[in-house]
Order: sequence, then structure tokens, then C-alpha cells
Amino acid sequence: MGEYVLENKLDNGATVLGLFPTPIYCAEIPKELSVAANFFDTLEHREGDHVMEYGSHSKNTYVLQEPECKDLADWIMTQVKKYADEILMYDYDEYAFSQTWVTWKSPGQYHTLHTHPNSLISACFYYGYGDENTPSITFHRPNGSITSATLSPKYKADRRPSAYSWETFQVPFIPGTICMFPSHFLHHVPINNTNYIRKGLAMNILPKGKIGDPDSLTELLFDKVM
Repeated sequence: MGEYVLENKLDNGATVLGLFPTPIYCAEIPKELSVAANFFDTLEHREGDHVMEYGSHSKNTYVLQEPECKDLADWIMTQVKKYADEILMYDYDEYAFSQTWVTWKSPGQYHTLHTHPNSLISACFYYGYGDENTPSITFHRPNGSITSATLSPKYKADRRPSAYSWETFQVPFIPGTICMFPSHFLHHVPINNTNYIRKGLAMNILPKGKIGDPDSLTELLFDKVM
């Protein structure tokens, strides 16, 4: 049983426990490091077969390994450590970027509901222009049902005072900020109904060197894979 829970006391004396919250980490990137975004816009982009559902992304999918991004990459990794060690309470010594890519959503484009496989932590650094109409990243309540007999509830029209009834939650697009979240967390980007491009640098992060545990025979040492 967990030692700490989020709880609310009701006026009738009952206690409501908010179990298993998913923490999202948001931080403002120092302005002197945000200039790396100038480099992002020089990268060549590619569009896949389903460009409307995904947008375009840079052909370079290891952007933070470029020398122009070193200072930014180092700063982001300090934030990864803080999020992983102090908030998520993960037990790894170091972390490393797997893939990092620039992502663009042109007018009319969106990003369909997805997670990030083969990754532990994912993040997006927002840059460029944004206002209140720029589509936000939208996170979805995990479906914990293990039986098809579970009923879909009917909610009151005004349910914002109760976070327990939220099916989705939006984190606004604010240029110069970074948003980190567990890679398994379902999310999507709504349709870009503006007349400008929504720009970001997406990234996936793994423990450095290995994952798993040797005693349970789940260990994966990246330098020993044959």
C-alpha cells in the first residue's frame, strides 16, 4: 500500500482518495538556450503517408546530438533528472535521449491519439509563434477496464470542479516551455485551426546503458545486444 495519497475532505467528514496521479512536468527554458530554435528551422522536413494525421517532422531524428543544440540538451537533461528522480521516483543513475525530432503541424493538421513505445519519458519543447488558439497537447484518462462489461458513465455538463471526472486535460502551447510526461501516457494534438505552423521539438528518453533487472532475467544492456 502506498504511504502517500492525495486526499480531499468532504463537508460530511468523508475522505476522497486521489489514487495513482500522473505527474506532468512543465518548465520554462532559459531564453539564452531557446535560440537553438533558430537551428531547428534550418532542418529539412519529411511528410509521411498520413500527413494530415501526424504533420511533418525533421529528417534528422537525433537533433539534440547536433553541436548547435549541446547547451540546450544539457539543460533539458538536468530537468529530466529532477523529474525522474524527485517526482517519478525512478531508480536510474543516468538518462539519455533516444530520438529527438522537430515536429510541425501546419494549418488543418493534427496528431492522432498515441503513446511513445520503447521509451520511458517523453517531452516536447515548444517554439515559434503561439497564442490562445494554438492547439494544446491533450492528455487522456487511461482506460483501466479489464472487462467489456464496464459501463461508460454519464457526467454532468459542468464537471470542471472535479478532476476525478475529467476524460482529457490540455496543457497549453506556450513557446519557450518544455512539457515532460511518462511515455505510456495517451495524448494527441487537436486540429491546427490557425493560419500558422505549430512548432515543437519532440524527444524520447531512456535510462542510459540498460533497462530491466538481471535477477528477473529482464535486463537489456544496450551495448550487449547481438
